[in-house]
Amino acid sequence: MPAFAHAARPVRRVLLVSLDNLGDLVFASALSEPLSRRFPDAELTVWCKHYTADVAPLLPGVHRVIAADPFWDVAPGRGKGALGDFARALRDVRAHRFDVAVLASPQWRVAAAAWAAGIPRRVGLERAHNHRFLTDVLPPASRDRSVLGDLVRMLAPLGAAPTDDPPRYRLDARPLAERVGRLRGALGSAPLAALHAFASKRARCIPLDQWLRLAAAVEERGFAPLWVGTAQELAEVRASAPAGNAWRYLTDVGDGTLADAAAAISTCRLFVGHDSGPLHVAGGFGVPVVGIFAPGTPNRTYPQGTGPGRMLYRPSPDDITLGDVLPLVDDVLGEAARGG
Repeated sequence: MPAFAHAARPVRRVLLVSLDNLGDLVFASALSEPLSRRFPDAELTVWCKHYTADVAPLLPGVHRVIAADPFWDVAPGRGKGALGDFARALRDVRAHRFDVAVLASPQWRVAAAAWAAGIPRRVGLERAHNHRFLTDVLPPASRDRSVLGDLVRMLAPLGAAPTDDPPRYRLDARPLAERVGRLRGALGSAPLAALHAFASKRARCIPLDQWLRLAAAVEERGFAPLWVGTAQELAEVRASAPAGNAWRYLTDVGDGTLADAAAAISTCRLFVGHDSGPLHVAGGFGVPVVGIFAPGTPNRTYPQGTGPGRMLYRPSPDDITLGDVLPLVDDVLGEAARGG
């Protein structure tokens, strides 16, 4: 379909919809900058889940955020969204009279919501039943293609092009400047290595004793380990950590918000973690990352941020030891030192 074959008015308001989890929102950042470049006079709004709303303003070019948890989906730590809350957000979307909606979330209910909001141009990747509610239907996502490779295909019907080749996701740390300033005093002056030993499914996590050995190894390389995770997860690390260590814990320095977590991660010189949202947040800031996929979907969600990245894939976390992870740490740090 030719770009804007059925556009009858100037584009003043663009809606980017990412009603999935944190990593998905970071991936959607590969769309925000090209959209803001394509429509420089338009207001770009992100519609996302409540728990990701602290990160949504960090997507380049975003002016406004609408947050609501879908009533058909579960958000980490929140359960399913409430129908009333979602309906209020839908009314807010409708009131803004968006000209274009780009749907990074392919579920048919998301497409139906954009249609119900009266948005005249609705662009998305085909998925079961959603084509009924889209004006621009792109071929479905492929298991053989990266997530970003799929997402950026939605730019072509709008006459936009990806910012990078290959496409990258990126986050803008500038809105976090005040938080970063506050956190630096508590985190100290040593270069930080963020460690995220957890994932949404515990069966995908390598044993904690290997993480403790990794923390000691990065400390020997001159880094101060910063453990990232929920209060319950970090309590487990503390209980197993060797006595007398000087490791940092995000729960000691942050205010418990995702914004503070992102601010702390943005200051790090290294991030090692399972395939999860924090890994991609770090990559979005250009932090050198090592992603552990055990198993995950490495061909789709491998680190695709703006900085150096490495990936370790194994069918089971039981097959992964410090000897597997540490060479990748040294490799990615070497690339970062060379300016890669």
